[in-house]
Formats: sequence, C-alpha cells, structure tokens
Amino acid sequence: MKRDGYSATSAEEVERRRSAVPPARTATTFINNAASPVQWPFVTGVPLSDDFGPRAAPCGGCSTFHKGLDLTPGEGTQIQAIADGIVRETGSSDSGLGVYAMIDHVVDGERYTSVYAHMRFGSLKLQEGERVGVGQAVGNVGNTGQSTGPHLHLELLRNGTDPIDPFSWLQANVQLS
Repeated sequence: MKRDGYSATSAEEVERRRSAVPPARTATTFINNAASPVQWPFVTGVPLSDDFGPRAAPCGGCSTFHKGLDLTPGEGTQIQAIADGIVRETGSSDSGLGVYAMIDHVVDGERYTSVYAHMRFGSLKLQEGERVGVGQAVGNVGNTGQSTGPHLHLELLRNGTDPIDPFSWLQANVQLS
C-alpha cells in the first residue's frame, strides 16, 4: 500500500520474503574443551556458508568442487589452530587463497595439514617452521584472494595432499568432555 510517499509491507509479505531466504547453518558442535587435542577454529559456533564437496561455482574461476569448509564469524574474528603442529607454509596474495597458512599435524598417528585461507592482510601471526599449539592464534578472518566475502576457508588434507571434509573430521575428533 502506498500513501503520501511512504509505503507499508504487510506481515504476510514480510514472512514470505523471510521464508524465501534459507537460514544460515551454524555448527552446533563448536564447543571447545580446552583439554581436547583438536579444536574448532573458533571458540563458539559460527555460521557455515559453504560445505565440502560439489557445488555451483560462486565466482568466475572458482571451483565446482569445494575442497574446504567456509565459516563466517565476521570480518576480523580471530582464527585459532585446530591442533598442535608445525607451520609448513604461509603466503599473502591478491589471488587464490589470499593470506593463508598451512599447518602440519599428527593426530592419532596420522598426518594432516590444515589450511586457513582468505585472512586479513597484516593479520597472519605465524611463520614457516614455527611450532604452534592447539588454540594458538593463526590470523583474522578477512576477504583476501579469490573470495566472495569475509570468511575463513578451512581445508583439511590427509597425508598433506588429499582433501577430506573438515566438518566431519572435526566433529569426530573434537572431544567435548
């Protein structure tokens, strides 16, 4: 309805618009036990914007197979290491992973590499070869590289090369009590 240069939206229209937008999924398992040798990359649950696996490419040049998990806690949020390890590689670029770090871990006798990508320029807290502890600051959420908005792109590579689903792996490995 329009009147005197103002408009109003009915309650039915507001509800119709709200239901057309899918709600953000939050990982309810983001409960970190300080004694657990594996942690989520954030202290509390955050929205997940893209899962591991096949997808419609969100941008030109983006992959149709997503090798990671996208978490959206808000720009500038501190990211923490998911397990003890050694920093294998870091980088800073306007393309690809943007500002990123790769950390090698051994969990239950198996080797994994965690990849933290699209961090803010100037926020990376690690250097190659450095030992890190679970929960140690890695950097801050940003929008660098080939990114469609502020988020952490988290990859998990078994044996340092084979992408696996980070969400499922973290659910199975974070000890809640």
